[in-house]
Parts: sequence; structure tokens; C-alpha cells
Amino acid sequence: MLESHENGSPFSMPSNKFYPPHIDQSQSLLRTSLLTTKLPRTIKAKKAVIVEAQAGQGKTTLVSQFLAYNGYDYIWYQVGPEDADPILMLASLLADFTLRFPDFQSPQLANILSEGEIGPLDLKRCANLLLSDIDAFLTKDLYVVFDDLHLISGATLTNSLLEHFLDTSPPRLHFVLSTRHPLDMKCKTLRDGNKISYLQTSDLALNRHEIEELFSNVLEKNITPQDALDIHRITNGWIMGIVLASHPISGRSRFWQMPQGGASAQPLSGQGHMLDYFQDEIFDKIPNELHLPFFKLSFISEIPIDLAGHLTGIDKFGDILSNLARENFFVYSLNDRHSVFRLHHFFQEFLQLQAKRYLEDQDINAIFTQEAEYYLERDLVEKALSSYRKGGNYQAMETILQARGMELVAKNRTLTILTLLDSIPKDTLYQYSWLTFYAGFLRNDYAPHVTLPFYEKAKETFVEKGDDTGELLCLSQMIYFHFVISGQYRIGSQLLPRAAELLNKNEAALPDAVKIVAARNLASGYCFFNSEMDKAQNYISIANGLAGRQNSRNFLASTRFIQGYIDLLSGNLPKFLREAEACYSLMNDPLVGMSNKLTIRILYLCYLSMQGDFLNFRGHQLAIQDSIDQTVVDQTIAAPYFYVWGASCFFSMGQTAKAMELLEKGFGITSTASTSHMHSQLLQWLAYGAALQNDTDKALSLITESATLRAQVGGPFYEAVQATLAGGIYARSGKFKEAHDALNHALTLAESIPSTFLKICALMQRSYYKLLAEGAESSLDDLDTALSLMKNSGYTHFWGWEPTMMGRLLATAVRFDIEKSFAQMLARRRLRKNFTDDGEPVTLLNFSLLDNFQLSLGDTVVCRAKDLTPSQRELLGLLITAKGQRISQERVQLELWPDNTPENARKSFDTLLTRLRKELSKTENLQIRDYIFMQKGILCLTNYQMDSLQFSESARQGLVLSKNSDWWQAGNAFNQALSFWKGALPEDTFKSEQVLNYNDQLVSILTEFTTAWATHMAETGRGPEAISLIERVLRMNTLEEQLVTILYALHINNNSPIKAKETLERYRLALIKVDYSPEEIESFLQDVMEEGRKMVFGKPANTIL
Repeated sequence: MLESHENGSPFSMPSNKFYPPHIDQSQSLLRTSLLTTKLPRTIKAKKAVIVEAQAGQGKTTLVSQFLAYNGYDYIWYQVGPEDADPILMLASLLADFTLRFPDFQSPQLANILSEGEIGPLDLKRCANLLLSDIDAFLTKDLYVVFDDLHLISGATLTNSLLEHFLDTSPPRLHFVLSTRHPLDMKCKTLRDGNKISYLQTSDLALNRHEIEELFSNVLEKNITPQDALDIHRITNGWIMGIVLASHPISGRSRFWQMPQGGASAQPLSGQGHMLDYFQDEIFDKIPNELHLPFFKLSFISEIPIDLAGHLTGIDKFGDILSNLARENFFVYSLNDRHSVFRLHHFFQEFLQLQAKRYLEDQDINAIFTQEAEYYLERDLVEKALSSYRKGGNYQAMETILQARGMELVAKNRTLTILTLLDSIPKDTLYQYSWLTFYAGFLRNDYAPHVTLPFYEKAKETFVEKGDDTGELLCLSQMIYFHFVISGQYRIGSQLLPRAAELLNKNEAALPDAVKIVAARNLASGYCFFNSEMDKAQNYISIANGLAGRQNSRNFLASTRFIQGYIDLLSGNLPKFLREAEACYSLMNDPLVGMSNKLTIRILYLCYLSMQGDFLNFRGHQLAIQDSIDQTVVDQTIAAPYFYVWGASCFFSMGQTAKAMELLEKGFGITSTASTSHMHSQLLQWLAYGAALQNDTDKALSLITESATLRAQVGGPFYEAVQATLAGGIYARSGKFKEAHDALNHALTLAESIPSTFLKICALMQRSYYKLLAEGAESSLDDLDTALSLMKNSGYTHFWGWEPTMMGRLLATAVRFDIEKSFAQMLARRRLRKNFTDDGEPVTLLNFSLLDNFQLSLGDTVVCRAKDLTPSQRELLGLLITAKGQRISQERVQLELWPDNTPENARKSFDTLLTRLRKELSKTENLQIRDYIFMQKGILCLTNYQMDSLQFSESARQGLVLSKNSDWWQAGNAFNQALSFWKGALPEDTFKSEQVLNYNDQLVSILTEFTTAWATHMAETGRGPEAISLIERVLRMNTLEEQLVTILYALHINNNSPIKAKETLERYRLALIKVDYSPEEIESFLQDVMEEGRKMVFGKPANTIL
């Protein structure tokens, strides 16, 4: 056994993990014909070689010959049952590469394996780190041999990891896959016949010529061609059978000839013959006094010599094993120090069968107990657990997991332990409370939907024993189950008092890890099940404090997520945004697992849907889907919220049909969507959409069904949302009494939580109900309160916002002077309209300036650049680029007619303005006086929106946030800015100096925030995102030297010289296009290379790379 300090990994591994079995080439037949026909040198073009053949067919020998014959570099990976744990395989592969290449490093992966916690969602991310470092390290082709892959045929996660390696590995990396059975993998590489070479049993079987050569050159026996034919007939070319039957000590020197009695020689193949062979020919050669010691050792997979001496009572038993290994008695040394041995698997099986005739079950179990104690003394806990399992000593396993279970979880031994627990029959498992608890707990990241029965059974036993710690852990996980999986909030709520009692009672004695988990889950329960935010805050403070003290990044991520939700659902936006930024720093922490990053993303999605920020909502949704396999996402609570919250965004934009289509897709697409908790939410939003489409019967039917489900599962926050939407549906259906009751109930719930956000939702719907039922005057109090709450709390949107309702409510607010400026801002931002003092709507005139010029009113194009004269375009250009879109008449006259007398310039101005107004007035419904007018000698533009202003406003907001290190909010603002940027102002549309300066300002802002954002990404380990961002901007602005330099530096830093060269070449072509001289171009390129290399190689500690 390689201990962790020997292999450079936090995991202990079998001693022969990285070494091919010792093969004496003088005792092996070189398969020249097979190597040149089936494995020629041109095979280097293949990604993988698959050798699938029965035991004893010479797979390992052939692979060794293939590598040696061609002189290929390789690393060897001996697959074993322990590799059913994909995390151990990752750690082992890293250790294998490090041992083979001392200069190789994968620091991020090593750090994660040592300090982080890895779940199933992290496997591909960790694999990518290793593959990326391998790609950067390799200068020539390398083969990775996975020998005996049949030993993990049922290990789904490990096979999935290997599939990812095969499909995404760098070109220089090749694979040899050796197995007795068909591979349990279906990756693209293995499905592409052009990428693999496949050998099977029949390919490896010796033909008669090779049999002659084997006997002549290796076994040093002379046989005739007829002998070779007879041997082939009997053995079918089975190499193991031929070699063993011809073994020097077998006494069967001519086994293929006719035996006495004249019967034909029988085919020599299969396990039965092998066992007979060991019985008759091998074991008798071992002294009798060693028979019992070997019987005992046959139950040990790996035989350390000190354990062998302890089990057999024979000093220096290692010398005996070394001698037998040297004499080829089917004993093999597993390391160069000859301190660990193993038996040939056929020989081991034979010895075990013999041992069971001489040893009682308790004697065999005692062997496993001694083995377990040996490993416990060396702190190889998982090996000790395995030995106790083989010996049926479940009480010892129970004791170990009670004391060290959480420690093993923290060390990423999850699947190793779970595999052991799954091998215990259920009836036996349920007799041991800690084994039962961990059989559930270790499934949390793999199959959370099946965990509840384990917790319930373990809890019964813990209660009977009076084990408070065990009971608390079970209750805590049951709370988690009903929060994340079942959505049965009422059932979960019933668990809270006892769990709180146990935590408070035992807090001083409990380990920190137990307290963190329990306090965090209690906080989530009080928040979501009961909406008792004070209690939730109390428990999450405990969890946060302990997680911070331990400096556990994963614990911090899980507790911050709950803290953020408490603040968000309460409507405390400033506090939530502080938590969102704290979570953001954890999102970029490699030690935080993907499952915790996923929950943080869900928190962000919730906030963005509340804010009606569909652009960033969609961005975060895509980030989840890009980083995590969709089938995995569909099994999480995230999936149905894509549909629920996504639909709320569509409703707010007036895209009801899209919202309904999205919600319909949400039904049945995931298992979590079928829970009453999620089903109720899908139904209530479908009902809302049906009401907006005036399908009253459908709306009422759906909201009734939703209410029934919500009553079953509870949750005051969700009850309030359901009641709010129900009230809105009843109001639109003319059922005003029901609307009144539902909305009053919603407000009562919102105030009891208390939740500012829910109060806004309910007040807005109640104001609208009153407007519909009783008129505008009746709606004013609720409208006033709601708008004041929105303004003072930082909200510009709420769930249930839809344009028809908000158009009428905001018009009413303006008409009655209720938060007038705020109401008009909401109308401009959300509805693309303004309201006159009388509450009459005015559609905003939309100016598209970036990359092309277009003027539109709603969906109607008013004019494009070609529709206006140059003078008209210049006048518009001066107006729209002036500060506040107000410019004095004298300034316009001076800009356009500098040589005219004031009187002539004024006449020209009046004529030009009249013609422009006339041209724009050609569009129906466009009343030009609502948009362009003169006021005391000032030309004014009003009731407009402009993409360049939206761009600069978002960009400047992002820059302010970034300077305060509020990078999550800054990123959202930058995303908004980029959504408006399509390119600089068109050069052929505007010519004035003022417009050109304005354009320069826009480009400067773009470069400034892109530089800041890309720099931040690079500094936080998100180099690929930084590259993607810069390339996106450079596609629109090819001449930004600062961005070209950073991009070049990022490629150099990533060891991607080809991409760095492509970056320079694109820049060269862009410079040629704008007529720079060859000398100037070379100078610019030299500057880029020099500055870029300074960033990489001469950088101070705080620079970008």
C-alpha cells in the first residue's frame, strides 16, 4: 500500500498502482506479427487502443510489448476496485503523472484534492484542470495505460470521468484500455471507429506458428508442427493454459499427447482446469508447514510483509515470499523494496477454496480483523473499514464512522465508503444506526431523492439509544431533504423544534462540523418552512461564525447562500447585495464545490427575476448549463425555477405567449418539477398567464388546483406569492370579493414574515383590483404605499408586473402626483413610454446610434440615415450628443453655419428644423411636438431613449461598482452595457466634431470597462472568460491596442502561442485596412508583444495574470 506521503496525494493507493506487472521478456514471446499488423506505428493517429480478451490471454504482456516495440513514452495505471471512487482515480492520475514526471505540476487540482470537497458536479471541472496542465506540459506524445478496466465496469461516475478524459484530452495524449469484458463506456471517441484500434480474444490467441516459436525460443522445448496443431486444438491458443501446463514444475511436459487409455486429450481452457492444476502441480511443491500460513494470506489482497509475519507467526516471512516470487511460484512483488506482495488471482482463489476446508468462519473473520487493525494503526481508515466489512465486523465499522465519518467526508472519501455500505444487506445495515445514517448522508450529492428512508430508520435507533448527536444529524438531513428534494414544507416544519432543542442542548459538546450542518439546515427550515426570519437569522449566524472560524470555503458557501436568501426574501436589498458579493468571491474559489456554486447561482437567479433583469437572468442560466451537464441540472431544484422565474420575466415584458410556452415545458421535464411545491408554482403562473389572455375558466381552474397543492405543502412566503397571484387572477376575472380576500390574506402573510418585496407585490395587485372594481380614487392609497416602498427599498420591478396593469397604475400615479418622477422613470425603463401630467401615454422615440442609425416609435421605423439629408443628420447629431439632449440655437448655428451672419444662420436653422420636423412627422401617431421643441432659445429632445446613453449609463454604473469591489453587480452592469454596444457611431452618418468627440468618449468607456472586467476575470482564475470578453469586443472594435495586448498576454500565459500569433495577425490586418504603413504596423505589433510579455513574465504580484 502506497501511503499518502509516498505518492504525494491525500489518498492511500495500492502499491502496484502505477507500475506494470513485472514481465520477464526472456520468458515472453514477442508478438511481432500482431504488433505489425494490428498495432503498426501508424496507430499513433488513433486516440485509443482497446484490448478486450479473456484472463490469461496475454493482454498486459502485449501492451508492454507494444509500448516498448515502438519506443512510446507512457504511464501505467493499474485499475482496481478502489477506482469505483472517481475522486480517488483523479488523485491517483495526478500522483501517477507526478511520479513519472517530477517537473509536472497541477497545483489547482492538488489544492482542491487536499483542501476542498469534491462532489459529482466537480468531476469534469477537476478533470479539465488536470488535462489543461498535461496539455501545457507535454512536448511529445504520451500513452496512458488503464489496465484491468473490467474491475470498475459498474462504476458509473468513474466510467463517465474516463469518457470525459477520452473525449476532451489534448492531441498528444493517447490511451490503451485493457479489459476482460466489454467496456461500460459510450463516449464519442469509442463510437468513432477511426479513432480507435480494437483487439479481442481471437486476435491475441496464438496460432500454430507462434506456438512452435513459444516452445522453441521461450520454453526451450522442441515440438513438431503436428504437436503445435494439437496444442492449438486443445488450448484454442490460450496463452495462460499453454504456459502453465508447460511450467517446469508441472510434470506435464507433453500434455497435448494422447493420455493412457487412448482417450483424446480434452480442451485445456477455463478456470476449472486452472484450479486442478494448482491443486495437483503447484501446491505440493510448497512445504507443508507453509500451507496454513498461505491459507491465511490468501484472504489478503495486498500482503505487506509485516502484516504477513503477524498473521502467520513466522518471522521474516517476507524472505519466503521473495524466494517464491523469484522462483515464479505465482507470487508477485508489488514494489521495488519487496515489502508488499500479492498472489496470482487463480492461485489465490485456489488457496481460498482450500482454506475454507480447514478454517472456520470465525478464523477467517479474525484474519480480516487483524488486517483492519493493521491499517487502523497506520491511519488508513477506509482500508480498515474494507477489512472489517469483509470480516462482517459491522460494530467496528459503526464505531469508526461514529467517530470519524465526517472527517472522511471532508477528505473526499465519500464514494469509497458508500460502496462499502452498499455491499451490506439492507436488513443488516439497518441494525447499525451510524452505518444507516452515512448510507443516506453519503448519497446527498449522488441520489438525494432516496435518502429519507435511511435517515428515518437511523433516527429511530438513535432515539432508542438516547444518542442526541445522531438524532440531531438525522433531523438536520431530513430538514434538508424536505427543503431541497420533497418540498414538503409542513412536514419539514414539524422537525424544527426537536432539532433546535437538541442543538441548543448539546452545542458545547458537538463537533464544529455537526453544528455548522445542523445550524445551517435549521436556518433554511425556519426561513423557508416557517418564514420565521429572526430564528433563521440566529441559526445562520451560528453557522456562518463557525464556518469562518474553520475557514472552510465549502461550508462558507453553503451558509452564505442561506444568509442571502434570508435577506432577499425579507426584502432587505442592501444586506442581500453585501451577501451576493461575498458569495461571488466564493464562486471564483476553486475550493468551493460545484453543488454549492449551483445553489449560489440559484440565489442570483431569484434576485434577478425579482428585479426583472432578464438579460442577466438568462446569462446566469446559461452559465449553469455550460458548467454542469444538463441531465445533472435537471435533477436539481434549479431546473424548474428556470421555467417559473423565466416566465415571470416574460410576463413583465408583455410576452405572455412565450411565458406560457415556457411554463408548459416545465411540467414533467424534471423530477423536482413534479413535487407539489414546484407543481403549485408552475400552475399559479400558468393561471396568471391564462387570466392575461382572458381565458377565465382556465385561469380559475388552474389557480384552484395550485391553491390545493400549496395548502398541502405550506411555506408562508410561497403561500403569500400564491395568494397574490390568485388575487390578481380573480380581479381580472371580475371576481372582486375573492380578489379582496386573497390579496388581504397575501398582505397579512407578507407583513408577518415580514417581506418588503411581497408587500409590494400584494399592494400593486390590490391597487389594480381596486382600480378595476371601484375606480382610480380607490386605488391611490395602496399605489402610493407600493411606489414609496419600491423607491425607498431599491426595487424597480416585482413578481406579477405586466404592462397592461402597470401602464394603468403608473398613469394613475402621474395623474394624481403620486411619486410622479419615480413612476415616470419606471414607465420609461419598463414600458418604453412616458405619461403626460394628465396620465396620457407617450411612446418613447427610440434612437439607435451604435453601428447604424435608425429612429423608431415602438415597432415602427420612423427613418434611417438615408431618409435624412446630411444637414438634417448633423442637426440631429448635435441634439442627441448634447448634454441632457438640450442645445442652444446659437451653438447649432455656429456649428453648422459658422460663416453666415446671425440673421442668415437663424433663417437656415428655422428652415432646417421645420424640414426635419416635417420629415419625422410623416410617421403616423408621431406627434413631433411631444419629442422635439424649442424652449427659450434651447432646442430640446424629450420622451426618448437612446442606445448610446443606455450603454454609457450601464458602463459607468459598472465602473463605480467595480471600484468598490462589488464585482458581481459590476458584471451585471457591464453585461447590460455590452448588450447595447453593436459598434461605434457610423462614420458616414455624422461629421461634426461634437459627434466625433462623443463617439471617442463611448469607445473610451468601452475600453476602460472591458480592461477592468477582463483584468478582474484573469486575476480570479477565469482566463477563458476574459479571453471571450475581449474577443467579443475586438470583433466590434478591432483597433483597441490595449485590449489586443491583454488578449495576447492571456494567450501567452495559457501557453497558446498559436492563438497569440493569430491575435497579432488579426491586429495586423485591421491596421492594414485603415492604411497604416508597414513600418507603423511593425512598431505597433512590437509594442503589443513587449507589453504583453511584461504582463506575463515581468509582472508584479498584483498584475492581471
